[in-house]
Amino acid sequence: MGRWTDKPFISQGEWSNAHGDDGGLSFGGKKSGVQSARETTQGLPLDCCALSLRPFKQPVCTRDGYVFEEANIRGYIKEHHKHPFTDLALEAKDLVAPLHYHTNASGQHVDPVSFKPLTRFTKIVANSKSGHVYLWSTVDEFNAKPKAWVDLVTGEPFSDLDLVVIHDPDAPPKSSTLVKKAPSLQQITKAAAPTPRADGQQYNAASYSKGLAAAAFTSTSMAPVTRNESGLIDSEEYMFSRIKDKGYARLSTNLGDLNLELFCHKAPRACYNFIKLSRAGYYKATNFHRSIKNFMIQGGDPTGTGRGGKSFWGSVFKDDEAKGKRPSHSERGVLSMANRGPNTNGSQFFILYRAAKHLDGKHTIFGRVVGGLDVLGKMEAVPTDDADKPAKDIIIQDVSILVDPFNEFSKRLERKIEHDKSSADLAAGKRKRTAEEEEELKRETTTWFGTTATSARISKVGTDGNDPPNQGQKGVGKYLKKPRFEASGPNSTPEGDSEHHKSKRRVAGYRFGDFNNW
Repeated sequence: MGRWTDKPFISQGEWSNAHGDDGGLSFGGKKSGVQSARETTQGLPLDCCALSLRPFKQPVCTRDGYVFEEANIRGYIKEHHKHPFTDLALEAKDLVAPLHYHTNASGQHVDPVSFKPLTRFTKIVANSKSGHVYLWSTVDEFNAKPKAWVDLVTGEPFSDLDLVVIHDPDAPPKSSTLVKKAPSLQQITKAAAPTPRADGQQYNAASYSKGLAAAAFTSTSMAPVTRNESGLIDSEEYMFSRIKDKGYARLSTNLGDLNLELFCHKAPRACYNFIKLSRAGYYKATNFHRSIKNFMIQGGDPTGTGRGGKSFWGSVFKDDEAKGKRPSHSERGVLSMANRGPNTNGSQFFILYRAAKHLDGKHTIFGRVVGGLDVLGKMEAVPTDDADKPAKDIIIQDVSILVDPFNEFSKRLERKIEHDKSSADLAAGKRKRTAEEEEELKRETTTWFGTTATSARISKVGTDGNDPPNQGQKGVGKYLKKPRFEASGPNSTPEGDSEHHKSKRRVAGYRFGDFNNW
């Protein structure tokens, strides 16, 4: 059972697999540092960009063998002017571009000479002059050994210094961790990153934890975690759940203006999408491509075909869950999202000419027309063809956002975070009070008689001048005054009484005395 022996047990070294790649048995247990690092390193697929981790379409590479999508790496270099993984200076002129990968009938990358597939177990090189990608075995056989340094596809002469090793299974794995996280290369604007609160937590911290402590406790591969961290709610979902107000917009057409009331508190996701697209000018100069008399008019598709349009997030988004009483397609002027089924909302919307309650539960209502119903009547009067397309173009000239609850919420949140941070810095002594804060403190500590109440006085006496609540009690009892008991000794007197008051104090009850007055 043991290593190189017939002993019926295994040693600690065999259990920990500390004999390297050439020895040791796979009994499990703790791995050695070198071997565990080698086994847990996941190689990037050969047809993927090292920056976006997605399959490339126009590949380029650097001199150290990293392959990128051309648009991704050029955007990164333009902003950072350095290599994303090695932190060395890098410019666009240093890239080997473009790379020419050859594929077979099944779409697999192959060597253009031997037609052998490029795999993780083969050494792959690229000619930096021609850009063609080969197996090293091919280059070694036809170029290196006969010393005929001519490109095997183009016939262009080159030297061994022009070869770039893209993949070598015998070399240590390349680093796949960014030196500094690059900004997203997507053009869709995302919500701002969460900002820490004054107590060190994120403002959108959830009531539940990430579960790392429990996972580490039951796992043999995770590092021990002894402190739970709060989970994070998506910043947009955090905002959507706290929107309480309505929004307003003006949709300007060549036939007139429609004033829209947006139900941001009931359909925040759809309203946020509409407001963001409107601010970006997405609906500007687009046509209403579909109009059915006594039913509705539909628009929001830049292609004008009814089959295009993307949401603010670049993909379809789910329907808004009903909050309170669900709105209904019960009147003229209802503004609702067009879709291809549940949770397939994009940029298209429609406005009802008359009630259509059969659409309830199938489309998200996110607003209604509150001004310009006569303009809606002009739209309905425009004749249409057999495909329900208006014979005369009804053009959306612009969409103006008049009231944006989402923008106002973001501003309030920024002010709150800044205030909390400022208060924490003041309490920690990192900054001094401003003149306004000194004035506010003076107003709070000045009594009715014009004197300044010290912190000790404020803590010992209540704000109304009475005794403070009992500190040792909880509940309602803390507001009850403690009973005061006078000392029973013959020489005891109430604290603070003068000699004059002592002489005039009446004695309660009747006593015989020493009979001197008889």
